[in-house]
Amino acid sequence: MSRGALLIALLFISSALLAGVGPTVASPQPDPVCGACGSSFEDVAEEHGLEANVTHSTAAIQVHPNGSATWVVTNRVNESAATRLTQDPALLNRVARSAATDGWGVPHVYEEGDVTFQSASIDNQTVRIQFQDPDAGTRHAGVLVVDYLHSEGVRGGWIFNADRFSIAGPSGSVVVNDPRATIEDEYTSSDVLPEVSNGEVTWEGASTNEYGSAFYDDVYIAYGEPGTGSVRVDAALSIATAPIWLDNVKIFVLPALVVYGLMLGGVTAGVRWGAYSSSSARSIAKTIAGVGLVGVLAATASAIVNEPSSFAGLAVIFLVIGGAAVVSPRSFRSLRVALAVAVVSVLAVGVTLLGLGLVSRPLGDVAPTVLRGMVFHLPLSVAPVFGLAVARAETNDNPRLTVLAFVGALVSLALAGMVFVPFDSRPWGLALIFTVGGAILAGLLGLPLAILGGASVGE
Repeated sequence: MSRGALLIALLFISSALLAGVGPTVASPQPDPVCGACGSSFEDVAEEHGLEANVTHSTAAIQVHPNGSATWVVTNRVNESAATRLTQDPALLNRVARSAATDGWGVPHVYEEGDVTFQSASIDNQTVRIQFQDPDAGTRHAGVLVVDYLHSEGVRGGWIFNADRFSIAGPSGSVVVNDPRATIEDEYTSSDVLPEVSNGEVTWEGASTNEYGSAFYDDVYIAYGEPGTGSVRVDAALSIATAPIWLDNVKIFVLPALVVYGLMLGGVTAGVRWGAYSSSSARSIAKTIAGVGLVGVLAATASAIVNEPSSFAGLAVIFLVIGGAAVVSPRSFRSLRVALAVAVVSVLAVGVTLLGLGLVSRPLGDVAPTVLRGMVFHLPLSVAPVFGLAVARAETNDNPRLTVLAFVGALVSLALAGMVFVPFDSRPWGLALIFTVGGAILAGLLGLPLAILGGASVGE
C-alpha cells in the first residue's frame, strides 16, 4: 500500500472511531410544580416560625386569553397550625404571600417571575391562596402555548407536590395538542400521565410525599379553537421552542465554524500539495473507494449481529465518491458534475441509514434519523467540490472561486451542526467538545476527498 493510501485509511478509521463517541450528560434534578403547595408550603411556613403539616393540597390554574393565569391553591394543614393562622391573619398573609411569590416551584423555577399575591384565607383547616402570574403562556400562530411544564430545554423534570394539579384554558378553548405524548421517559410511571378533558389538563400527585409523582420530560399545553389543524399546532410549538435551538446554534455551532474555517486552510494546503504529488487522481479514488467498501461491509455486518454502526454514512460517502471517480475519471473535472455526485452520495447515505435502521426499528422512528444523517454528512459530500474549486482558482488565478468554495463548505458544516444540536433541550457545555471535534473530523475526513477533487484538475 502506498503512503497516500495508508494515510487515507488511517484518517478514515481513526475519525470513524472518534465519531462514534457520544456525549454523556448528567440529568438535573426535578423541581416541584407548585411553590405554594404541599411540602413547599411547609418549608415557607417553617421560615416564618410556623410548624405546618400539609395533609392535602390542590392547585387550580386558570389561563386567560392574554396569556396570564390565576392560581388558586389550597392546603389542608394540621390543627395547631390552622389555629395559629386563624388567630393571626397577618401571619397567614405573610406565609401565603411568601409561598406565592418566593416558593420553589412553577412559575419561579427557571427565572424570576412577577407574581402578584391577591388573597389568603383559612376555613376549617384549609388555607386558600390566590395569586396571578402575567406570563403563563404566549400566542404563536393563533395558538396559546402554556409553558409551565417546559423547562426551557433544561429537562430536569417535575415533582407533583399537590394531590391535584390542573391547568384550564380560556373559555371556549380546548387542548389542541397531546400533553401525554411527550411524557416518554423510561423512569416515568403511568400514574403521572394527565387526564385531558376539553380545555383542562389534570395531574394527580401526592402532597404528603416530598418526592411525589414525577416525570422527566418537557410538556407544552396548547389551547386553541375546536378544530384547530395539527399543522398550525405543530408550527406554534416549534416557534415556542425555536429560541432554545437558536441558542444552541450560537453557543455550540458558531465556534465549530471558526475551527472548521481554520481546518479548511489546512485542507487547501493539502489540495495544492496533491496537485503536485506523484499520486494520480485514479489511484487516490481507488483507495477511497476501497476504504469505503470495507466500511460499508463492516457496517452491514454490525447491523446484522448487533446494531447499525455509527460510521455507516462515512463509509457510503467514501464508496460513492471514490467509486464515481474510478468509473468515470472525468466526474470531478466539472463543478456541476461534482455537485451531482455529492447529491448522489447524500441520497445513498439516506438509503443506507434507512435500510440499516429498519433492521431493528419501525419506519416512524427511523425517518427523522435518516434525514438528520443525510444533512450531517453534507460537509464530506461537498469536499471534492471544495478541492476542485480551490485547484481551479489557483490554476485560473481566480480568488473569487476560493471564497465561494469556503463559503459553501462553511454553510454545509453549519447545516450539519444545526441538525446535530438539540432542538428542544440544552446540552451541557461539554457538547462544545463534540461540535468542535466534529469540525476537526470533517476537516480530516474531507482532506482525501478534497485532494481527489483537486487532483482531477490535472488529469
